Amino acid sequence: MNKKELATKIVKLVGGAQNIKSLTHCITRLRFVLKDDRMAKTKEIEQLDVVGVQIQGGQYQVIIGNGVTKVFREIMEQYPSLDLVDSGIDHDGEKKFSFNTAIGTLSSILVAALPPIVAGGMIQGLSFFAREKGWLDPESTLNFVLKITGNAMFFFLPFLIAVSAARKFKTNEYMALALAGIIMHPDLMRMVGENDPLTAFGFLPLPLIDYSSSILPILLGVWILKYVWNWIEKWMPDLISTVFTPLLTILIMAPVMLIGVAPVGFYIGDYLAIGIQWLIDQAPWLAGFVIGSTRPFLVIVGMHHAIRPIQLQQIATFGYTTITPANFLSTMATATATFSTYFLVKDRKQKQIVLSSAFSGFLGITEPALYGVLTKYKATMVGTLIGGGLGGMIATMMGARAYSGGMPSILTIPIFMGGGPASILVGLGVTVVSSFLITYLLGKTIFKAEGIEITDDKEEKEPVSQIKSSVVYSPAAGKVVELSQVSDHIFAEKMLGEGIAIDAPNGEVMSPVTGVITTVFKTKHAIGITDENGVEVLIHIGIDTVKLEGKYFEVFCTEGQTIKTGDLLVKFDGEKIKLAGYESSVIVVVTNTNDFVSVLPEKTRGQVNLGEKILTVIA
Repeated sequence: MNKKELATKIVKLVGGAQNIKSLTHCITRLRFVLKDDRMAKTKEIEQLDVVGVQIQGGQYQVIIGNGVTKVFREIMEQYPSLDLVDSGIDHDGEKKFSFNTAIGTLSSILVAALPPIVAGGMIQGLSFFAREKGWLDPESTLNFVLKITGNAMFFFLPFLIAVSAARKFKTNEYMALALAGIIMHPDLMRMVGENDPLTAFGFLPLPLIDYSSSILPILLGVWILKYVWNWIEKWMPDLISTVFTPLLTILIMAPVMLIGVAPVGFYIGDYLAIGIQWLIDQAPWLAGFVIGSTRPFLVIVGMHHAIRPIQLQQIATFGYTTITPANFLSTMATATATFSTYFLVKDRKQKQIVLSSAFSGFLGITEPALYGVLTKYKATMVGTLIGGGLGGMIATMMGARAYSGGMPSILTIPIFMGGGPASILVGLGVTVVSSFLITYLLGKTIFKAEGIEITDDKEEKEPVSQIKSSVVYSPAAGKVVELSQVSDHIFAEKMLGEGIAIDAPNGEVMSPVTGVITTVFKTKHAIGITDENGVEVLIHIGIDTVKLEGKYFEVFCTEGQTIKTGDLLVKFDGEKIKLAGYESSVIVVVTNTNDFVSVLPEKTRGQVNLGEKILTVIA
């Protein structure tokens, strides 16, 4: 059955287009929100060329596998009135673009690239602190190594964003990296600042811009890349697609990036700079509020560099700048609101990220907080914007000035006292208090209702969640394989959840938990179980063994059956599966990993016995 026929039958069997409120897709499944789930014919859908069906979180999920994108496109072509995309769709099926949608998309892209950014921010902050204290010689080799190590993540930020954006927009990651390489090519970087402009095709200007540390150019480029790649791939014959789809895509995208898309951030920043200069001339107090509240957005999209010429021009003209103090207070607002968030979030890993981001923020490095906290928690964003705006406004009204440039850090406060100590100290006090309180109060009230998982005092005293901690036991005896080493990237990248793989030669799979069988795949290679504490466990035998259509498998359980730990679920012939060209590892995954504080593998190597503890699920 081809993808077009499959798409037609799926829509028909879920009750037709008239029964679909919305449709999105992830890496393996179609996610329907239906008007009436009872109209869907689950048994008949499971007989199609699909992995299975699951109803979860208000969604009717049809699990397709690696071909889900093509099935999704076919549905969109056959039913254009649905006009649905992966995000920004309300439950009435209408397009909905909003600030929340944009921030949510940006957050998912930036959070994926967060680990090296956090590391770089901490290295820069700590080395700066050490230099200020005289513990680190600025001319030493150690300082040089720390400098390039801490700066590399920010300088080459377009490469990090290229990968996470490609994953978010579901396009080729290596093509996205190629785009980043084009705008960051050393020859282009060396030409930045030269007076002689370049032209393309003899008449189109090619701006020479430094795109290091920028986000917006590559973000827009990868988004456009998705549509160019998909359009070419759609009509390109399979026989030559491997060569000519990437060739034509890069030939189209290279000039589009260099001439049009990439310079957008520069031009937007240029006009923003002109607008801020006008505000400074007309209403300094308003300019203080605007600079203090909008700086986080400028840094996020890499346009804060456009403000620097105005600062330098102010110093050259007047001997001081009023922008730098407002920038400093915005930085302190970011750090303070992030620190306030530490007392709100529940997840331990997030607490560590938040605390380290706040620390580096107070030392003047705000990127970890901006990319990993503000874009994730709306309360933190609002607290930062209002706190920074109020502090910037008051300090500017009181005449705060800086007579030199400097890193906006708590260690460099003296350089921001040009208008007298009171101006910056009062502004700092207002910034810290307002940022902390606004973030905390909003996080406990308004934004808590929007699904932000924050610490709830009542929950801490009287846990009300019905989800409890659980232990998952080994369903087979064999050699432990880390999930990241599994050849299927869906499992390896933990898109379906945390888990473990076992190279089990004995051909028998026992239940790893006590609970209810929720799914028995028609191809017999996978079983879904929900245990007594709400832990959803997927047992998947082999890679791509769905193609065997049940051959070499024998199932000993049925959907809805209550089972106990150690009950026989499946027998399989591992040798014949391998002879057929497939792997036969037993993969155990907790598919609702995000519902818990942590899912911890007990072993990452060596042998494991049947019934031995392999995963601990912490609620």
